[in-house]
Amino acid sequence: MSKRKEWNFSTDGENNFNVVFVDNKYVSVNGGEEIKIQKIKAKESNMLEAVFDVDLGNGQIAKLCCLKKDVTLVYDGKNVETGAYYEITRIPKWAYVFVSLYVVNFFFILGGAMGICVGFICSMISSSIASNENKSMVARVISCIVLYVIVTLISYLLVVNIFN
Repeated sequence: MSKRKEWNFSTDGENNFNVVFVDNKYVSVNGGEEIKIQKIKAKESNMLEAVFDVDLGNGQIAKLCCLKKDVTLVYDGKNVETGAYYEITRIPKWAYVFVSLYVVNFFFILGGAMGICVGFICSMISSSIASNENKSMVARVISCIVLYVIVTLISYLLVVNIFN
């Protein structure tokens, strides 16, 4: 059974559009050809939110934003379903320090499949914490530091207990 999400909206009161997103892989506009979304990936994409530029056919672009399991179509900075302003998730540059630290942990502490899984999951969690603007910057940084220290200690203890 295919997954399908459909949006009907107008850009200026006259031009009506029907955008269909199928199986998390294809998008079509006004019943036209289905386009693989990987071909239209936007530069705003990051590790938390995938963004795709959907050409509406008249020189206008809508943004298809996929954040976890939520898919939102955005035109002119607004969610086409609700009309509310939509801001693409932005990961602060300092968050990539923690991503790098998890890579270092992989090479020097906990390698292999378990190290990759732990590093990937913790990188995603740290990025999510860092991009949560509902918390203060200090709280986000401290949360990322605490997570990193706890994960590093557990990884180290796990390795020491396995090899002793």
